[in-house]
Amino acid sequence: MCMNKPTKNVCPYCGDSPVNHFWAYIAQTISIFFSPFFKKTSKFSHSSLANKILNAANRFYVFFSKKMHILWFGKNKANAATGRSRVIWDEAEARGIEMQQFIVYGKPVEQYRAKIKNNKWFYFESLPIPQDLLQTGYDYIDDKIELKKVLTSVGVAVPKSISAKNQDEAITAFNKLTKPVITKPRVGSRGRHTTVYINTEEELIRSFNIAKQICKYVAVEEYLIGPVCRATLVNNKLVGFFEAKPPEIVGDGVHTVAQLIEIKNKNKLDRVEDMKINKESLDYLARQGQSVDSIPGNGLVVQILSRTGRYFGGETRELINTVHPKLKEYLERAVKAVDVPVVGFDVIIPDPEMDPDTQKWGIIEANSLPFIDLHYYPLHGKPVNIASYIWDLWK
Repeated sequence: MCMNKPTKNVCPYCGDSPVNHFWAYIAQTISIFFSPFFKKTSKFSHSSLANKILNAANRFYVFFSKKMHILWFGKNKANAATGRSRVIWDEAEARGIEMQQFIVYGKPVEQYRAKIKNNKWFYFESLPIPQDLLQTGYDYIDDKIELKKVLTSVGVAVPKSISAKNQDEAITAFNKLTKPVITKPRVGSRGRHTTVYINTEEELIRSFNIAKQICKYVAVEEYLIGPVCRATLVNNKLVGFFEAKPPEIVGDGVHTVAQLIEIKNKNKLDRVEDMKINKESLDYLARQGQSVDSIPGNGLVVQILSRTGRYFGGETRELINTVHPKLKEYLERAVKAVDVPVVGFDVIIPDPEMDPDTQKWGIIEANSLPFIDLHYYPLHGKPVNIASYIWDLWK
């Protein structure tokens, strides 16, 4: 199984993918600060000359590192750093493509090489995207604010979002937006330091400070209701649509939240982890006006955690064959607007199989290196081999 399970960490706000706060803050803040420069130089950065320079730099690094006995190459795909890279390696093997992993100081890392064209090594991070297809969109799509500006310009739905770098700006943004809101680092992924369902200024200030731990700039955004979906697009086409629901219980007017969690855990599917009560879930329940001792009314749905998927007690479906055609049209319009060959859009929509124009929905962020392995292990629906579409970019 390729999907990475949550690991124990000391930061409750990093979730299942902890990072060093200091280095995350530096990297994510710098990426926003220099974004205007990257846009001005993007024509060069994606030119054939730039690609040749990058290839030469990669080869020099490899040559020097091997001579210094810092680097060698691993051939065991079981050591792939992520499930995303593992399925890429599986597909490479199926196609007879030789692929190897960087081993730096004895540790496997998320860098690889493969013999693709003319029996020459191509170096890449996790996903083998041909360098001549790398487009300017990769300079900004991880910036949640800039992404929304581009998508809005082509008529694709996004939640209203405002960037704030200090507490006063965050409060001003909060007062302009429909409640509840969500705060998140303006650059970042996997829900790190994200707080949802914020209704009061006190909650806003606390959540702003949480997000600011790993990025100077914080997005204050209107909160959309619905499951979080991953739309993966390759070569301008929607090739996977994965829906992940949060852990939730349904009130019956008799049992407490804690009792309903216990009942559901006893009756869950085998591949679903137990719902757990911890600081994060207690805070989330409180923002919904609930606690573990509350007795939800009959039919009332209560989410236990904002994180989604089976590792947190939720459920998942692959819907590529049933997603509404109009939603597919919007998503393909979005990928053409950002102009990249591979992207994962995070979409919140109540029902992906219904007309999106009849629902409140939106793209909340994009991932330049999407975790394509999500599409391989849904609880419901047919798995999709996304890696095959990515290797097809080399045809």
